[in-house]
Amino acid sequence: MDKLFEIQSIVIEQFEERPFYWRSQFDFLAQSRPITGVLGARGVGKTTFLIKHAIDLGAKKRKALYVSADNIFFLNHRLVDVVDYLYKQTDVRFLCIDEIHRYPNWRMELKNIADTYLSFQIYFSGSSMIDLSQGKYDLSRRVLLYRLSGFSFREYLEYYHEIKLPILKLEEIISSHLEIAQGLSVKQVLKHFNDYLKIGYYPFFKGFTHDLEKFQLLENAVQMTIYEAIGTFHSLKTSSLTTIEQLFKFVINSSPGEINASKLAKNLGKDFDTISSYLRYLEQAGLIRFIYSDTTGQSYLKNPIKMYPENTNLIYSANISLLQDQERGKVRETFVVNQIQNQEIPIFYSQKGDFKINDYIFEVGGKNKSTRQIRGEKNAFVLADDILVGSQSIIPLYLFGLLY
Repeated sequence: MDKLFEIQSIVIEQFEERPFYWRSQFDFLAQSRPITGVLGARGVGKTTFLIKHAIDLGAKKRKALYVSADNIFFLNHRLVDVVDYLYKQTDVRFLCIDEIHRYPNWRMELKNIADTYLSFQIYFSGSSMIDLSQGKYDLSRRVLLYRLSGFSFREYLEYYHEIKLPILKLEEIISSHLEIAQGLSVKQVLKHFNDYLKIGYYPFFKGFTHDLEKFQLLENAVQMTIYEAIGTFHSLKTSSLTTIEQLFKFVINSSPGEINASKLAKNLGKDFDTISSYLRYLEQAGLIRFIYSDTTGQSYLKNPIKMYPENTNLIYSANISLLQDQERGKVRETFVVNQIQNQEIPIFYSQKGDFKINDYIFEVGGKNKSTRQIRGEKNAFVLADDILVGSQSIIPLYLFGLLY
C-alpha cells in the first residue's frame, strides 16, 4: 500500500510543476455522492481534474489517495481490498480512481464498496463509452455522473491567452449579440477563433509548439480510442476495428449530409445493422456526432440525418485542405454542433436552415451569407463566420463559443 502513496507523491510533484486551469465544468464538485464519476473522450482533461481533486481532498497529507486503474499494482490487488485497508488502517476516506474502465469487475466492486463502506467516497474517471446500467451491476442510481468535454472558445482564450470572457446563455446571445460583440475588448478575435478551430479544443496541446506535433498527438489518440478503447469495450477483432477506422475517415472526409449508414454499408460490403452499431461506437467514444430529424419513432433513433467529426480539430488533424467553401462549411457546422451538444442543448436538422435549436432556426455560413434561405421564418438567424459584429438577424459565429 505504501507503494501507492509513493506513486501518488511522484504524480503530484510533477502535476504541481505545471499551471492548473480551473474550468467552469469542474464546478460540479459542489455536489457529490458516495460515488462520483467523470467521463469523457481521450485528451479532454479527466486525469488533470482527478489529480487536482485528490490534492484538494488532502492527498498530500494522506487524507485522500489518487490511483490509476491501469497500474500494475492492480494485477494482483483488488480495489475493494484497497478501500478495506484504507478504511481500517488509515485516515483516508477519499479514493480517486483514474481510467476505471481499465480495471476488471469495476462495476461489481464499486457496488460492494458503496454498500459496505458508507463513509467512504469514490471519485473516478473513465471512457465516454461507459454505461453504468450495463451488465448485472446497475450503478445508474448510485453514481453521480458528469461528462467532461474539450475547451469552448471562451476557455481557449482564457487558457492560452489569459483573456477572460463571461459565460453566456444561448438566449442572451440571440437577443443581445450586437451589444455583446461591440462590447468585447478582444484584439484579433477572428484570428484567435480560427486558431481555436484548428488547435484549440484539447488542453494537452499546450506545451507543443508546432501544429504537426499536435496533429500527430491527436492522430495517436484517435488510433488508441479505436484500437484499444472500442476494441476492448466491445471485444472486437482487428478486422472489425479496421472497418470502424474506415467509417471514421469517411465521416472526417465527407460532407455532413453526404453519407448515411446505408451508403456506408454498401460501400464497405457490410450489413446495415453492423455499420449502424460501429457508428454508434464511434459516437460513444467521442469521435463523431449525430444530428437527427426533429421527429419521433424508431427511424429517428436509427437514422441520423447528418454525421460530423466530434470537434473541428479532428478535421484539421486529418490534413484536409480547407481551401474549398464546402470543407470550410463543414468546419463551421461542426463547431456549432459541438458547442451546442456540449451544453446538452437539443439540436436537430432543419429543412429551412441548417439546424433547429429550441424554437430557433439557424443557417451557418461565411461572411457573405444572406438570409434568403430563412426568409419568412420566425426566430431564424444566420450564424456568419469572419465577421466581428452582425446585424439584426445575422450573428457572428464565434459568439457560440462563449456558451461554457
